[in-house]
Amino acid sequence: MRINKNFITNGMYISLMIPFILSTVTQPLLGAIDLAVIGRLNSEILISGVAIGTLIFNTIYWMFGFLRVSTTSYSAQNTHKTKNENALVFLRPFIIALFISLICVLFKSNIFNLAMKFINPTLEVENISKIYFSILIFGAPFVLFNYVILGWLMGKGNVFGSLTMQISGNILNIILDVIFVIFLKKGVEGVAYATLVSQMISFLIGLYFIIPYGYFKSINISAIINKKEIVNILVINRNLMVRTFFLLLHNNLIISASSNLGVDILATNSILLQIVSIISYSFDGIANTSSVFSGRALGLKDNYMMKLVWKRNLQWGIIFVILTSFFYISLSEKIFLIFSNLETILSLSRQFWFWIALYPLISFLGLTFYGVFTGANKTFPVALSTGGAFFMFFLSYSFMIPKLGNNGIWISFLIFYFFRGAFLLPQLKKTLI
Repeated sequence: MRINKNFITNGMYISLMIPFILSTVTQPLLGAIDLAVIGRLNSEILISGVAIGTLIFNTIYWMFGFLRVSTTSYSAQNTHKTKNENALVFLRPFIIALFISLICVLFKSNIFNLAMKFINPTLEVENISKIYFSILIFGAPFVLFNYVILGWLMGKGNVFGSLTMQISGNILNIILDVIFVIFLKKGVEGVAYATLVSQMISFLIGLYFIIPYGYFKSINISAIINKKEIVNILVINRNLMVRTFFLLLHNNLIISASSNLGVDILATNSILLQIVSIISYSFDGIANTSSVFSGRALGLKDNYMMKLVWKRNLQWGIIFVILTSFFYISLSEKIFLIFSNLETILSLSRQFWFWIALYPLISFLGLTFYGVFTGANKTFPVALSTGGAFFMFFLSYSFMIPKLGNNGIWISFLIFYFFRGAFLLPQLKKTLI
């Protein structure tokens, strides 16, 4: 099939990219909102406790983030297949999400205790984290269901549905945070309950947009719970799980090192990492857009279209580096004040702010081009590049931090993201059919 050279125009790419950025960035905003509201209570311990609680959930949900990434790819690839075939492809990851979330809830104490042994915070910080965690763990089923629904809507190009689902939950979370914490004085419990309720509502909104597809009308349990197909999904996604494992190990080591430098550094780095998370998820919107188009190129077996995806990804990645860097450099002081008005935290944030300014330029290749690989079902290079990047990070982590303290933490952090892109890009031709 001959594809016109304008088959993926800038307009087509932007029409998906902007909604995807707006929808994906809402995930870290939930944690950022919680941290910002708690920051108004003027306590480094509260900030650190909520930050660690947020880290635990990021660890859990990022580990199974393949549910959204791979579902986006499957959804795009199956666009031209029958409704029954689409129903089976959609409902299988839904069942996997249910199984994983039940395990998380049943073994919640084990998960929390393991996290505390790894991070090793002070007792006061641990107690705050436990309050936050023990409430929000019951949101696991809704978060993982939302991953599947959101991934499917993205793959189908249902921009309005994916955007409404995510933004509505965030708006509600902000409103409930203000009500529970500012007016009702519920503190950490209020922040956790606000997020839990918003996760539930997002799920209900997602169902509203999924039900019209008719996938729940003729459910064939035996066909859905097909051992061969379930195993195949997990095998295909094992590389994404490996990639996520290294990402999470990296993030947890950063928090652990921050904790060892004291509660002030931990609180400061937690705020800076929330900013990094928002930037990362913004770039993830570009990755999701490329995943949709590379999935369609795979389905059409069209290498010309795949190369257009490469071009659009690079083009808009560079543009977004410029935009995010300018935005952060111009507004960093105001951003810090959103999270805390404690002078100690603000002073430390100003001291280390420039590391975040370097992040978009250093990280964007790895953050965006992995979407091309996942859409093309070529996930081994993603796992391999992330593993190699972690090795380089760990070398820096072992030698830099003892000598340079918090600057060593941020140097090691950026080394990881630089090598993710440096190791991934040379393997781009593997996405061709």
